[in-house]
Amino acid sequence: MTLNSDIYDLVHKDSNQNNPTEMDGIIAKGILYLIRNKSFYGEILLHLNRDADDTIDSFLALKWNDNQLELAYNPSHLIDDVADADDLIAILEHLSMHIVWLHPLRYVNHNRLNDVASDVAVNQYVSDVYSKGWTLDKINYQYNLDMKPNLDSSQYAKQLYDLFSQDKQDGVGKLDNDNLRIVDDHRYFDDEGSISNQDYNQRKEAIDRMLRHAYSQYRGELSMAVDKLIKSVVMPRINLQQIVRRIIGHKINQPKKTYNRFNRRQPYRMDIPGRIRHQSEQMNVFIDSSGSISDDQYASMVSVVEAIQSMPNIDINCYTFDAEVKKISESHLSNQRLLQGGTKYQSIVDYVNEHKLTKQGCIVFTDGKGEEYLNQPNFNITWVLLDYENDLSVRNQKANVLYLDQIRM
Repeated sequence: MTLNSDIYDLVHKDSNQNNPTEMDGIIAKGILYLIRNKSFYGEILLHLNRDADDTIDSFLALKWNDNQLELAYNPSHLIDDVADADDLIAILEHLSMHIVWLHPLRYVNHNRLNDVASDVAVNQYVSDVYSKGWTLDKINYQYNLDMKPNLDSSQYAKQLYDLFSQDKQDGVGKLDNDNLRIVDDHRYFDDEGSISNQDYNQRKEAIDRMLRHAYSQYRGELSMAVDKLIKSVVMPRINLQQIVRRIIGHKINQPKKTYNRFNRRQPYRMDIPGRIRHQSEQMNVFIDSSGSISDDQYASMVSVVEAIQSMPNIDINCYTFDAEVKKISESHLSNQRLLQGGTKYQSIVDYVNEHKLTKQGCIVFTDGKGEEYLNQPNFNITWVLLDYENDLSVRNQKANVLYLDQIRM
């Protein structure tokens, strides 16, 4: 029996006689369909408990239960929301993207305007949109708007609030539309009010763990837009000082042995070295100045390099590169771009080897667009990519890749 025929049988029964066990089985089949055909979305939902709940105002909804997210379903709304298997799959995929957007954590006040804004954001990332769902194209056409794609739901909400600010109830009445609807009950996103920091952290960790697992399993199967969105959620934020310590081997402010100073504990023992602190560590920074880098992107990379320069006990050697490497002084960092050619990462490896810099820390700021292989360097490179949508082209250098948005200054 197919998923479509299963749904047909249930829809054409008296909704009051629908068996929750049968209903759960249909939902499970829908999730398995997603796993087989749209694996990432199905993997997210597979880890949610499912529970029948006659208080939700839709067939399916996300709901918190003891700081765990669950998939609730109300059999009495099946006939209203689901006509066939396509509807069920569309709703399930839609719910998984609400989780990716962290909407169950981010709602402050539940109202129709926020409902519409969150659905407009989410439905740009699902492959099959529910037939009556709110989309960017529909809302732009309906209200003669020009809202841009791929914005955060909070940005769409602000634009709608600004648009309807002169109307009663913040213009909610204008969003009533017989042809468009909120397919899943959002009332439980904010869990009827504020929660403690401890509860919030538990919920955030539960969602992060779920998304990290799903992303690790199916990262290569996602569209570029969804991949970028997932990275912005699952990639940990890292303090810049931590990054620098890791690059130079945790040696910042570490005491060093020297025979030019007495040992403080045994000053009369000339054979025991003393210790000296505050010696500067050397670090080499390479900034991509090729033609694929915009001036704004170059400025973003320079701002991070300048933050490194301000750290104590670190001496920075700065270079720009495209097809070749050129050393620049600190005063030239923020000046006009010096190079505009193609990108050749091998030039960095060759320069470091030629100038015997292999024992010093090395960090490369780039958009990731270069050759696929490097002659294996005998030193570690840390790569910082400009944007979550970037991917490092060098196949044998995937281990030490960070993103600019991960860095906390």
